Amino acid sequence: MNEKISLDSKYLVEIRLGENHEKVHAAWQDDTNEGFLICYDINLLFDDQTIFLVKPCEIGIAGRYPGMALSLEKIESVNCQSPFNASCLPMKVDEVIQTDYLGEGAVNEIILVLVNKCRIIIRHVFPPMTMGVKLEQKNA
Repeated sequence: MNEKISLDSKYLVEIRLGENHEKVHAAWQDDTNEGFLICYDINLLFDDQTIFLVKPCEIGIAGRYPGMALSLEKIESVNCQSPFNASCLPMKVDEVIQTDYLGEGAVNEIILVLVNKCRIIIRHVFPPMTMGVKLEQKNA
């Protein structure tokens, strides 16, 4: 992420996807992207009318090839049109976890943990410059 943006305690209303397709091509399928809907950008819409854009990106790492990462930035209007079916929304964000899931030396996974314990996982996946989004619902 480019700057420190806090999503904790914000009320997530909707997720919208940019251009997307259901599955990763078989040549790129592995355990890092299983069960994800693949897309190129995501809008996170909050009840206070703020909108954030999440996109896959690469960041420079000294002495190595660029690392796969995610960028998060506040934007003024929705630029993704397809709604992501998340039956647990709207819901307050309890925690945001940022990890280097792929071992690239960069933040390439963002997990939004909602107060009802559902998790929305956004991850940069192969091939480079695509990302996946997946909803994990807590079993009651």
